[in-house]
Amino acid sequence: MAQSRLRVGFIGIGAMGTPMTQNLLKAGFPLTVYDRVPARTAELAARGVHVASGCAEIAKSSDVVITMIGQVAEELEAVLGHGGVLEGAHPGLILIDTSTVGIAASKKMAAAARAKGVAFLDATVSGSVGPAREAKLGFMVGGDRAALDAVEPVFLAMGERIHHVGPNGAGSAMKMIINLMIGMTVLTVAETLTLGRQAGLDPHQMLEILSETAVSSPHLKNKGRMMIEHQFAPSFALKYMQKDFDLIMEAAHDLKTPLFASAIAHQVYTAANVAGYGDLDYASVVKFVESAAAMEMGDDKSA
Repeated sequence: MAQSRLRVGFIGIGAMGTPMTQNLLKAGFPLTVYDRVPARTAELAARGVHVASGCAEIAKSSDVVITMIGQVAEELEAVLGHGGVLEGAHPGLILIDTSTVGIAASKKMAAAARAKGVAFLDATVSGSVGPAREAKLGFMVGGDRAALDAVEPVFLAMGERIHHVGPNGAGSAMKMIINLMIGMTVLTVAETLTLGRQAGLDPHQMLEILSETAVSSPHLKNKGRMMIEHQFAPSFALKYMQKDFDLIMEAAHDLKTPLFASAIAHQVYTAANVAGYGDLDYASVVKFVESAAAMEMGDDKSA
């Protein structure tokens, strides 16, 4: 079968899965989709896309299955559970997990897939909703290089950069260190702006001056502006950053790697999630920092 006609199944039609599937359609791939919340597939169904009854059905009718699922337990259930992808899998199927599930879960799914004659790629994503809409995602892929080469056109329909970073688990490891850096950076911005405001500095001028220094970065400018304006419509929800720090600390434990400041950041994101900011963008961690400083900078937790 020609690569451009690979039958693609996609599981997880959420904030990221929706634009990813739309780009696969634009590229001409025959597509089948599934989400445990039926309403999420309604728009695709209206466009003539087949909506499967479950994960096993998708596996039976696809050459490639892609998962994009927010929570680790749900991803493992979709792949390994009753009625899951591997229950309906056939030898030669290629399973691509674009979710963020951590190193241990990726290796567990890879081993189970291998036993069924299925190639597994942990293909974690660099970029959020905006790049997903524009098909400008980056993929960090762990797994067999030949399997990656076979589905390269599928990746290129959704993104513009593909990095093969090693065996199974390496894609998840790369995602962990990226989100470690991002989460720490955004928390640093939150504390920096909060201290400056407490000292009486103008927040807009602070951001302008910081952006002219060696600490300038897209996260300083973009998330800093969100923090100053208290506008937290989510491109990446805080609850998912907290989940990623759970996975980061799990990896650190398994690899016997002490992460001192990261452990504190983990607690801050966890507390901010518990405090009610989980569904907002993770830049809303500034509201939690401000509340700890008894600042009256916002009136509620709405975006």
